Amino acid sequence: AEVPVYLTSLQFVGQSALKVSTDELDKTIDLNKTKEVVDALSFRIPVHVNATARPDRPYFYRPSIIQNQYSTAGDAPVFLPHSPASLKAHATYEVNGVEVNVERTVRMRRSNLPYGYKSEPLRILPRVSVNASPATRMIPVQKGGRFEVEVEVVNNDDSGTDGVLSLQLPEGWRSYPDVHLVQFASSGERDIFVFEVEAGDLAERVYDIHVACVIDDVAYSEGYEKIERNEFETQYLYESAMIQVRGVDVDIAENLNVGYIMGVGDEVPSGIQQLGATVELLDEQDLARAELSSYDVIVVGTRGYAVRDDLLNYNNRLMDYARNGGHVVVLYQTPEYQPEHMAPYTASLPRNAEEVSEQDSPVTVLEPDNPVFHAPNTITESDFDGWVEQRGSKFFSTWDSNYTPLVEMHDTGQPPQKGAWLTAAVGEGRFTYFALAIHRQTPYAVPGPYRIFANVLSLGQ
Repeated sequence: AEVPVYLTSLQFVGQSALKVSTDELDKTIDLNKTKEVVDALSFRIPVHVNATARPDRPYFYRPSIIQNQYSTAGDAPVFLPHSPASLKAHATYEVNGVEVNVERTVRMRRSNLPYGYKSEPLRILPRVSVNASPATRMIPVQKGGRFEVEVEVVNNDDSGTDGVLSLQLPEGWRSYPDVHLVQFASSGERDIFVFEVEAGDLAERVYDIHVACVIDDVAYSEGYEKIERNEFETQYLYESAMIQVRGVDVDIAENLNVGYIMGVGDEVPSGIQQLGATVELLDEQDLARAELSSYDVIVVGTRGYAVRDDLLNYNNRLMDYARNGGHVVVLYQTPEYQPEHMAPYTASLPRNAEEVSEQDSPVTVLEPDNPVFHAPNTITESDFDGWVEQRGSKFFSTWDSNYTPLVEMHDTGQPPQKGAWLTAAVGEGRFTYFALAIHRQTPYAVPGPYRIFANVLSLGQ
């Protein structure tokens, strides 16, 4: 027997800036009188997103990793995996004379080749996403100079976009060009715009550069990172389109030429360039055949021995380079690095190698008269302030007497650790194991680590 089923109303609940047209649903629809039920269940309902609509974003946030916990926005529904959806549909049915109410989150279906289609909640995005890089950089106050700012703009407006992109600079600074014209024809288009910024007079402080793309008198000044996995709903992590430039009182040896052997990937080479040195990334052919004596210092990046077979194969060339007058600096490594065989003098790096996780743990300088603490920068206690995440990781546990340990540190309740930073004369040159977390400090322009690392790179020059 037929059961009378009627869709008596369909309403949408969401932001007031979302206008949903339901004109065709003003009358009751008898689902039993349609030719095919699927016809009665399918509607095209226009949704207009006003320019004042709030983008969907997580209810938790933090401005950077320097803040060690997330903040929540206002009356956010903490403990939910996601923020509530922007738009919900509320349907009222009459089934055999009984009213039934159903509410569902409005979802969208999109192609997800080669896995078919993916259904996700409707998310409101800003008209454009504006992402600026680098997020943080350092400039030596004595040198000043120019640097590049890259701004990626992503268009989300199907009707196209015309805008003006500019930087809000500190007083006395200039950018070349002053503005970029932004033009997109369809949603999904993106482009990268480059500004060359000339810094004015610098002091030891942080300067903010704000980026804005103005479209129809509305300034868009934030961007997002899209986190997309097949098994999870897509998330958009937002941050302000802003660059922080820190003036640092730091110096480095003149005309320093640095070879860098990249490991798992870090921003240390960029940090060295910001100090004013020349950096060249060394590939397998360089390690095998290049004239290494052309470099004043060669740095092995974090976990290089874990991911670079060529580094294992040609490690002897690095040791010969040191014996012939070069300086090899090895950043923190994992047990793939066996200093008892690979370093100029024996040492041990066990699988459970120690680290110091408290970034503000006390540090004691063991050799205060060592030249590395005096030139070109005078290192003081303040250079160990403001570190991010940790002091260092993967310390030597024992070492030959030819090594000189330079600092001692420890976490609360941990025995004193002296294996984080050791140096040794090797023939006519030098070898340094530097397990302090310089790779975690350079992305945030922490002044002290820059000053210390500049001294390490300059040692003997």
